[in-house]
Amino acid sequence: MTALPSTTLTARQMERRFLLVYLALFAPYSVVTPFLQQLLHLYGYQHEQIGYLLGAIELMAVVAPPVWGLLSDRLHAPRAILLTTVLLSIPSLYLLRPGMSTSMGLLIILAFGFCFKPGIPLTDGLTFSHFRLCGADYGHCRIGGTICFVTLLVVFESVFHISHDTTGRVILAVLSGTFLCQSLSLLAVPPLPKQTSSTKQTASFPWKTLARPAFLLFVLAAFLGRFAMMSYYSFFSRYLEEVCHYHSLSYIWLLGSLCEFPVIFWSKFLIAKIGVKWLFVAALVGTVLRLAGFALSNSLVIVILLQPLHALTFGAFHIATVTYIGELFPASNQGSAQTIYSAVTVGLGGLLGSAICGIILQRHGYTPMYLTSATIAAIGLALALGLAIHRGKGTQRPQV
Repeated sequence: MTALPSTTLTARQMERRFLLVYLALFAPYSVVTPFLQQLLHLYGYQHEQIGYLLGAIELMAVVAPPVWGLLSDRLHAPRAILLTTVLLSIPSLYLLRPGMSTSMGLLIILAFGFCFKPGIPLTDGLTFSHFRLCGADYGHCRIGGTICFVTLLVVFESVFHISHDTTGRVILAVLSGTFLCQSLSLLAVPPLPKQTSSTKQTASFPWKTLARPAFLLFVLAAFLGRFAMMSYYSFFSRYLEEVCHYHSLSYIWLLGSLCEFPVIFWSKFLIAKIGVKWLFVAALVGTVLRLAGFALSNSLVIVILLQPLHALTFGAFHIATVTYIGELFPASNQGSAQTIYSAVTVGLGGLLGSAICGIILQRHGYTPMYLTSATIAAIGLALALGLAIHRGKGTQRPQV
């Protein structure tokens, strides 16, 4: 595909190109999210160790995105930096071996996380840099991530029987293939317009914005929401097997992802109607209900009924947060802004959430873990409600 400059493409053409990018972006996540915990289990790690190792990936989500994001903005080469992280992600997990010590496994996981974790915020930063120039709809391309995640879960389960992999070889082979597809998809990204000298002079990062009380409140609520959801992202596959005694894991993950479609695709309409802050509140309401439900029931039927809340706990949460950041910062700072935000919420929240939830699970079981997570999400919900009520309905453009 010819890489025409973004200024020569219409909004609809941009959406089609970035649809391909998001289709490929979430291909590795369709393996990592449900099955990395399974791979670690196959290699002999216990619940608490899995929590630490997955938490180490989230540690890299704190450290790595700002490093890559600032480098991307400084070099004015967001596509090249993103491609570098994708290609470096491929070889790292092959170094893991069954029976390997936790300390050695930790080093390998840290290397993988340093390359893998910047992918989403770097892509979002690249997307908003283009879309702020042409007015394209983020939801219309971001839906590609959901389509890919859902489709590949079915393919991996029905064709490769990935849930029944007993050695980890299938998981690793499929993951490598998804990274290669992601790297090829970046050919569809057009180059950004060259900066003029006057643009460069005004492109310094607006650090004062980060210190505003409303912004800090928003980030804290997002941090707590991400912390709480790590009980799902790190241990839901184990929960299905050990509590619900269900082993075709992909289909339950698939159900949740299917429900993201309407929220993501019509996100621009939803934000125009209720405002980004109230969409964020809805996301945290869903988080509290979902995690409390997992705590109070061990029935597979209840789990299935709760899975549609993924439309809020992921779809609304992600759209609300990245849109807030995307409209708050200028196009020239999107790489830095999205990765700094991601480091604090997705990274630090994920790190602490995964590690602490692993400790609670190992020592007390699934019910206390999910009850604790639901309580933490409820605190985040209270903060988000305070922000939304204080500022009112809001508009598409966040006011901080």
